[in-house]
Amino acid sequence: MISRTKQAIQEALDQARVIDPHCHLRLDRPAADNLADLLFYHHLWIELVSSGLPPYEVTREGLPQELADPQMEPLERARRALPYLKHVRSTTIGLFWRWLLRDLYGVEDELNAGNLERVAARVAERAQDPAWPERLLRERCGITASVSVELRGRPCAPRMLRGKEGLLGWLTHYGKRPLAGWLAQAEQAGGSEAGSAADYREMLTRAVRALPLADYQFVNLNAPAAFTHQMASEAEVTRTLGQIKAGEAVDHVAVGGLAYFGMAAVLDALRGAPIRTIQFMAGAELLPPPTVHRSMSQWGSGFAGALGRLAGEFPEFHFDVTTATDIYTQDVAVLAKHVPNISVAGYWWHTLYPHYIRKTIETRLDLVPLNKIIMFFSDAYHAEWCYPKLKMVKQLLGEVLAERVEKGWYSLATAREIIEATFYENPKAIYHIPETA
Repeated sequence: MISRTKQAIQEALDQARVIDPHCHLRLDRPAADNLADLLFYHHLWIELVSSGLPPYEVTREGLPQELADPQMEPLERARRALPYLKHVRSTTIGLFWRWLLRDLYGVEDELNAGNLERVAARVAERAQDPAWPERLLRERCGITASVSVELRGRPCAPRMLRGKEGLLGWLTHYGKRPLAGWLAQAEQAGGSEAGSAADYREMLTRAVRALPLADYQFVNLNAPAAFTHQMASEAEVTRTLGQIKAGEAVDHVAVGGLAYFGMAAVLDALRGAPIRTIQFMAGAELLPPPTVHRSMSQWGSGFAGALGRLAGEFPEFHFDVTTATDIYTQDVAVLAKHVPNISVAGYWWHTLYPHYIRKTIETRLDLVPLNKIIMFFSDAYHAEWCYPKLKMVKQLLGEVLAERVEKGWYSLATAREIIEATFYENPKAIYHIPETA
């Protein structure tokens, strides 16, 4: 029998209002168009491919559907994946997939050749219902606002807001191409050559000031593994740029210093803009070709020190930090404990799994002031995937809170306050989101 404590906490979780401060939902059409949209979400797609599904079987370019149009009929794509679904039954993403089909579409059995067309028709029917995103996000998930980095389209209800991702994205994933190629792309996008640190700063400043910053709730920065405050002076950055242009080998510390210099230049350019929230991500790296869009967790020893110094250099900005590697779990919690303008959020990419979610929840509750913890963001590309991710986070938070109340560490009132603050009040305040209730 469930205890009164667990029942009270479950009721609070069921009634919780949620703000999702990072997702990739289409502003005008948050829900999936078809079954293949859901089945080939890149987190599930990569597990299917890793288990043996040839990527060119379900997409012409062998890339995730989020990166390139598959140019294939959706039902046929789904049919080709059926033999491989059995291999992901044990994974968390496989569990999310079963929850999604069962709880949202009433599919009790595994997806198979016998029910494929029926399930596909059910998904398509929901996709045609203009009220489906509202029912799913607001009523089923309690999500009252979502901040998406997909900027095209006219926002629909429930409230869809915008955030800007990809500043300095060339450098974050420079490993996908030689540094010289990265710099050439950066110069092409910036419309000028970066022969010196001053040129590079000016190029970034122009790029930032050309953005419609009043439309965004945040600007996102993504740190490479080498991120460090060392070798970030103008003279050192100018030397690094020269080495890159000459095709010379560049030390990782120099690359990390270049990243720090670039982030400082972006933040300096933002000082005159209305935006004050910086969403800061670290801990994931995309491997270079031929392993296209294969991600690994990555770690750099200079990360915490560099981020702490960056936050200290720009105290007028609030840095909301999430990472894709468990190695940073304590590092970012300690930063949020000590640095006033750093907070912590969610579980990104390679940490969105039960063991790491629970560890992260406990670490943050132990170290970080309550008003600086954001419990959830979905990173989802279709609204349906918000549901199982949020369900898992709520289950794990419920377990942690019930244990702490029963041990006498928290009162039940404190547990309720944690739920309200971390799912709703904190993201509302940190991302300056108007009242959504």
